[in-house]
Amino acid sequence: MAEATASIRCGDDLRGRVPGDYFCLADPVCQGPVHGEFPAEYVSRRAAFVAGHYAHDVAAVRARLGAEYTALRGLPEYGRILLWFEHDLWDQAVLIRLLSLLADWPNLAGRLFLMPADGVRPFALLPQDELEALVPEPLPWSAVEAGAEAWRAFAAEDPTALDSLSRRALPLPHLARAMRRHLQDLPWVTDGLGLTERRVMQALAEGADEAALLRALEAGDPVFPLTDLILRDVVKRLSTGTRRLIGRDAPHAPTPRGAAILAGQARYVPAPRFQAGVVVGPGGGWWWNPRAAGVTNLPPGRGAMGLLG
Repeated sequence: MAEATASIRCGDDLRGRVPGDYFCLADPVCQGPVHGEFPAEYVSRRAAFVAGHYAHDVAAVRARLGAEYTALRGLPEYGRILLWFEHDLWDQAVLIRLLSLLADWPNLAGRLFLMPADGVRPFALLPQDELEALVPEPLPWSAVEAGAEAWRAFAAEDPTALDSLSRRALPLPHLARAMRRHLQDLPWVTDGLGLTERRVMQALAEGADEAALLRALEAGDPVFPLTDLILRDVVKRLSTGTRRLIGRDAPHAPTPRGAAILAGQARYVPAPRFQAGVVVGPGGGWWWNPRAAGVTNLPPGRGAMGLLG
């Protein structure tokens, strides 16, 4: 009798196209806070973030996330578990969230397989015959433990452990690059903008509308191609408040202040938010230093002058 197969994916785009029972874990952990005791406090906090930022009903989001995490308890029943996670930040962040949970079930050793991603194309864009021809790669338990370590660093208030981890050779082939892209969305010592914010601002300054903006960001950022909901959330962040950087209404052209920041004549002080475990905003203490290609806790003035000047 053939062993039972489970396929785990961070969305529904492969449902009906991959073998076995389908497990969806669509918690967008590349955005917002990841604090709280798992599962109840964590799920409630994640649901509040997703509902508040992506215009969903909080009770429905909480129920969906709770059901997805609860379903994972059935994985020990399967003889073969296929992990369908691509190279981009969305997938890699969900992958380490998943591995941090699976690390508590050592009886799964030898049953986990990572589906090979080519680092360019999403699985959903592969023709069905090519998708079915992919050969599962056994995932050693050391890779599960590395994923759990990465999650702890990702969720930490201090990003230096994640910075260090992203510089190592890891048993998960796309993880280091994705984690560095995540860290680049901390405020930069040069102007206070994160990388995604700056790319959005630059495209808007060139006259892009929302459709062109999404295409430009997808084409120019293979490690973090934005979804339409994430893009709208970033645009809302930049267009809110009296010191907003882009106009409140579409087309969202840079304000005079936004233009000055893009020109290097002013500095952005972001509103409070969480970048995974790190506090961003006036009370935050961490920045990205592009010259050193790493994180720093030097104040922005000293960072820009002392490290970049």
